[in-house]
This record gives sequence, structure tokens and C-alpha cells, in this order.
Amino acid sequence: MKLSQVLSSINQVEKSKFISCLDKLCNSALPNDKQLAKSVSKIDGQIKNASGSEITSLFALVSCMYKESVQEQIAMSDAQIGLLVNILTRDGNCIARISWIEHLYNKEWKELNDSATKIRDLIEQSSGSEDFCRGRQLAIYHDCFSVAFLNDEKINREARITDDERSILNMLADRLGISMDEASAIEHLINPVPQNNVLDGLNSLREMGLLFINRKRSEVLVADEVVAILNELQGKELANKHTLRILRSLSDAELSNVFKHYNK
Repeated sequence: MKLSQVLSSINQVEKSKFISCLDKLCNSALPNDKQLAKSVSKIDGQIKNASGSEITSLFALVSCMYKESVQEQIAMSDAQIGLLVNILTRDGNCIARISWIEHLYNKEWKELNDSATKIRDLIEQSSGSEDFCRGRQLAIYHDCFSVAFLNDEKINREARITDDERSILNMLADRLGISMDEASAIEHLINPVPQNNVLDGLNSLREMGLLFINRKRSEVLVADEVVAILNELQGKELANKHTLRILRSLSDAELSNVFKHYNK
């Protein structure tokens, strides 16, 4: 579902967070973008009063800035947000009932929990080892995350990860070659991701301007344009369901050649 279609199917309140996000991006880009300034002037600078087609046009003009903003916000978010982003982009679906997302989230949570258990075992097995093996790399990240999360308790504050700490941990994970999924699993070991409260996570994504929630129909809507951006951020050229369709259309011999090409 294209952004224009999504906007036409929801009310002003439901689109307000997205418009606020778009408004901030436009105001930031206006001084250096004549085409954007011209488009904004046509609506007297009042994006909230713009039509769906006008909002879509403005979004196209600031899509690069939107992508950067989303990337930064997701990078600074906790593991629950990562789980939900995976769910929203995996199938390429742009509309889903909240109950269905809760079902998928429960499955994703169990996989995360299993992954966290395996990583914990790997860390324990590497304990005392002097080799810089995979277990040691994971242990280093685990220990650093634990210190960053729990140090607030020493001064009688609630344990949390600040933005500065998150930035450092993201860089550490990158240098240690730890994937986002592994980082989320380690975070889950220290600060467990809630198995419920999916709506809280969805509301956080709504605040970022990533999705819309139709409370009357209990539906979540994500525009095609936003799904494409999220896939780009995850290094995906196609949604998982489309990739699977392609793979299933290949013969065993063709699949074997693909695996050989990528040394699998």
C-alpha cells in the first residue's frame, strides 16, 4: 500500500505523528532545497493541512533525510524495537491486524530467547580461554553492555542505557563483528525484552513516524515507501517472502550452483 493510499485511509489524529516527523525534516531541509521550499510554499507552510498527494510529494523530497533519521533512531533503540522492525519488514506486508503482529512477535521473542541461551552457553564455554575466539568477543560485548546498563544503580538510579552509551556499544559491536541479532540477544540476557506489551513498541515506532495505527480497526499500516527504506537499512533488496518465492522456483541443481557461488 502506497503512502498516499495509507494517508487516505486514516484520520488526522492517526497520521499526526508522521506529519510531525515530516514537518521537522522539511524545516531542516528548507534553507538548502529550493524545490522543497517551493512545494511547502504551495501549502502556506502548513503540512498538517496538506492533501495526501502533497504529503507524498514532500516525503519523496526528504526521503534521504528520513532514512538517516530512522536509521539513527533505530540504532539508539532497544531490542524490542529491533524485533518489531524485523516483523514489519520480513514479509513485506503493509497492513496487519495488531493481534497478528502480537502472534508474530511471540514467535520472534522465543527465537530471540533461544539465541540468547546459545550465546550465554558460548560465553560460558569460552570463560578462561586466552584465545580471541567468538565466545570471547561475545563475552566482551556482554560485559560492556552489563556495565553500561547497571552502572546507574550505583547512584540509586534506574538501570538504563543512555544514548551516549548506546552509541559506544554500537561501535563496539561493529568492531567485534557482532551482528544486530547477536547484540539484541546479549541485551536480552541483561535487560530482558518484554514478552508482551507489543503495543508499547508499536507506539514507539509510530512516534518515529514509521507506521500508522488505526485503533478503530486494530490495524497497523506501514507504507510501501517506508518498508523499502527499512529493507535498505537491513541490507535487503527484496522482502523475505519475495526472496523465498524466487528460491522455491529454482531446481535443486540451480540452488546448488547458487550455494557454491557463495561458498555455502
